[in-house]
Amino acid sequence: MRSPSLRTTLARATTVLLALLLSCLTAPPSTARAAHDSLVVRTDRGWVRGAAHRDGGRVFQGIPFASPPTGSSRWRPPRPAERWSGVRDATAPASPCPQLPLTLLPDGGPVLPGESNRTGSTTEDCLYLNVWTPARAIGRPLPVLVWLHGGGNAYGAGSDYDGSALAARGVVVVTANYRLGALGFLAHPALSSESGDHASGDYGLMDQQAALRWVRHNIGAFGGDRHRVTLGGQSAGSADTCAHIASPTAKGLFQQAIQQSGSCASDGALTPLTLGTAEQKGSDFAASLGCADPTTAAPCLRALPTTELLRGAGTGPTSSLWGPNTGPRVLPRAPNRAWAEGRVNAVPTLNGNTHDEYRYFTALYVDLLGGGPLTTASYAALIELQHGSRAAAVLATYPSSAYPSPNLAYSAVNTDQRFACPARADGRLYGTRAPVYAYEFHDPQAPPFIPAPHTPQGAFHASELAYLFPMVSLRLTPAQQRLSATMTAYWARFAATGDPNGHGAPAWPRYTAEEDRIQVLAPDRVAPTTGFATDHHCAFWLPSSSPRGALR
Repeated sequence: MRSPSLRTTLARATTVLLALLLSCLTAPPSTARAAHDSLVVRTDRGWVRGAAHRDGGRVFQGIPFASPPTGSSRWRPPRPAERWSGVRDATAPASPCPQLPLTLLPDGGPVLPGESNRTGSTTEDCLYLNVWTPARAIGRPLPVLVWLHGGGNAYGAGSDYDGSALAARGVVVVTANYRLGALGFLAHPALSSESGDHASGDYGLMDQQAALRWVRHNIGAFGGDRHRVTLGGQSAGSADTCAHIASPTAKGLFQQAIQQSGSCASDGALTPLTLGTAEQKGSDFAASLGCADPTTAAPCLRALPTTELLRGAGTGPTSSLWGPNTGPRVLPRAPNRAWAEGRVNAVPTLNGNTHDEYRYFTALYVDLLGGGPLTTASYAALIELQHGSRAAAVLATYPSSAYPSPNLAYSAVNTDQRFACPARADGRLYGTRAPVYAYEFHDPQAPPFIPAPHTPQGAFHASELAYLFPMVSLRLTPAQQRLSATMTAYWARFAATGDPNGHGAPAWPRYTAEEDRIQVLAPDRVAPTTGFATDHHCAFWLPSSSPRGALR
């Protein structure tokens, strides 16, 4: 056999060398190198480089899960992200979705601790997510938690949440942005006419499901198990999670759910609007911005600057309540109807609330922004304004004399009506089809977000978040740190197995309507109680969910 000529040998060597050079210049590290450089991960759109976290884990930020919903894509379903070449930097968060800053305090400070609440945003190119992974791989895929932030569907960002504490428990944590306010939830007849299902709204829900689909396709590259995904959220993120349980297009995208202080399926909950009501609200909103003509409303609205849309929505967590509506394919029927018809994604659910939810809102809107505190007379007048013909019964159930102050009486009314009893009712409903683990966070000394001169905050709305997601601005005492460790262990085990129990933690009984046991999470007590319904007057607010009228 003749040996290859020198020219042939040189040609082959040049080809190999050129290939190696090109791979170094245009491609990510080889598999062998990547094994030593775990900060580089391949997604279905391209490679990303994350950063090492101080606890030894990894964090990848600003990964696009959908194309920018800008220009003609405003108020349309999300589309897959474009592919990119090379290695994308994923060491810094992307911009939050458009929102006004929540710097409402008298000193100009934000009313919530998240960075997005301080800065706001006008950037519509915002559909990005973040991934937190544990310090050490254990050789098998890990459970995944996809977290939906709160903020009334008008504020907040996935980057406001530090997933390291839960990741340290062996969970891959994903936090995602989604379109907010009018950009995320506007329904309008002109937009409905463009849609294949002749409906509009719910773009924020569609974004959330796009993030879940990204997880299904990509989380394995980050060490996560696509078949063990828990969808969770707090406040609006919890109510949206509730909506996804009732959404046919979410089927199979998650295997467990966590709802913290936000319901959608029970009386008193944040139930979605009908399409007609949402379209009327949207028409009024469009008219206020100069887009009243129905024949030109869609292009008129798409031509408006983001700043105009934000100004039209107003300022403050409850200034313009945006949320889902029925009609679009993502939510064709109301959650309570979906449950009645058995058309739900019934999964094990960890569900609960904080003991003093509404004290935060009383401190903000009555004390700091409303010239409070309430007097006995102004408390009665406010109840009469809000409850009409039922006001006398409310005042008899919550007399100001039974509380340290009228502010705390008013807070108790709204805590029980809007949060505690709907959460319990959701748990009773869900428990008819799947396991439920119900809790109440009850730390009376939880670190407050805002000054509260007349309203002791107690276990206020969102106070439990600092125990699950570390917050630099909030310091926990040693007793609170122990409660945080217990809670992150519970949440992580639930994400792994659908059951929070195990590893020597206090037993957490499965919730049933008959026993009505709810786990109290407090620094000095982690144990079930049967006194929740009495404490929160649930027979008054939801008589159908009293023990005799409970769903069986």
